[in-house]
Amino acid sequence: MHKFEKIEYKPIPVRQLLLEMKNLSELMIDLAYSSALYNDKDLAEDVLALERRVDNLAYLMDMEIMVAARDPKDAEALIGVSTVAASTDKISDAAADIAAIVTRNIGVHPIVGAIFEKVEERLMKVTVKPNSTLIKKQIDELDLAASMGVDIIAIRRNHDWILNPNKKERVYEGDTLITRGAPSGIEEFKDLAEGKLTTLAVEQRAKFEEIVSRFVELKNTSELMMDLAYSALMLNSKELAEEVMGLEERMDQLHTDFELLALTSDFKKEEASGFLGLIRLGVATEKIADAAADMAEVVLRGVEPHPILTLAIKEAEETVTQACVTPDSPLVGKSLKEARVHDETGMWVLVIKRDGRCVRPRADSRISVGDVLVASGYAEGADALRKLASPSQSCDAENL
Repeated sequence: MHKFEKIEYKPIPVRQLLLEMKNLSELMIDLAYSSALYNDKDLAEDVLALERRVDNLAYLMDMEIMVAARDPKDAEALIGVSTVAASTDKISDAAADIAAIVTRNIGVHPIVGAIFEKVEERLMKVTVKPNSTLIKKQIDELDLAASMGVDIIAIRRNHDWILNPNKKERVYEGDTLITRGAPSGIEEFKDLAEGKLTTLAVEQRAKFEEIVSRFVELKNTSELMMDLAYSALMLNSKELAEEVMGLEERMDQLHTDFELLALTSDFKKEEASGFLGLIRLGVATEKIADAAADMAEVVLRGVEPHPILTLAIKEAEETVTQACVTPDSPLVGKSLKEARVHDETGMWVLVIKRDGRCVRPRADSRISVGDVLVASGYAEGADALRKLASPSQSCDAENL
């Protein structure tokens, strides 16, 4: 039985607690999926350790909010903070559920490799070879988020994992790196590392293709909901919050369809454990979606997002930012697909604010002068996006 750490009150700023909870919960999702993809028990155990850290932070957050709420007005102001903190805790629980698939030797079916080849942001495991140009360089020197849309989320060195490595951390020969990013950036980074990509054997059987496509939609939708929920909070946008709730209803149906498809597929007896792992992955995406819906509900209930919330979102490692498009921007007139914003900056465009409305764009949506792009991604890419949208003019997107 796990021994729980005793919780004692510590005077830690709410903003600091919320920021760490957001950063850790999002990191945990990537690490958990990586542990499942590569069947790595050490990495899965690290995810479970991070979950315990987030649980402790959640207790400390509850105590800080209780101390801060002196009257009904304070309680109303802080209820949004409390709800978002609880949602990040739920996200960390979902990541732990994924990791448990590995630690309990349930495993996932080999088609999971095909799944991660088709998601919007891919995970890759690569070993740094002796002639790599990355050797002895600091992560911040590489400027990966802005130049390739790639981030190093973990380094395995001398049998130990370095999770969410510091930007001053150096890369060494023999390091095994787990990276996350767009397909083109991932391939470019692989060439830089000059490593051999480790993948699981994938059975290319047509009967499982629909299961693959259904899970890809589940994963992408749940992660989009998280980004939109944080955007709704930062912008206090009921439009975006309603979009999240609409997607939550869609997720319910997607998840039901996925489970039925998995249970009725013609799998062999020896594949049963792997399919159980797939089903549990689907349950985890549903939990993430529910947590995003809880955050969106804060806005829909008319609760004014506390300044602490918006600051925590802006200062997080994965942030939401706004950039207004000026006449001299190379983005003007291009579709989102043509603009390749993520490849150039590492930021995903979630919403375009145009004529006072928030529009969720398609790949063929064209960018116009005066548009405000609401995007999510690593903080390092935020400046690159603003420079791309407004090359030579200052533009205060916050006040548009």
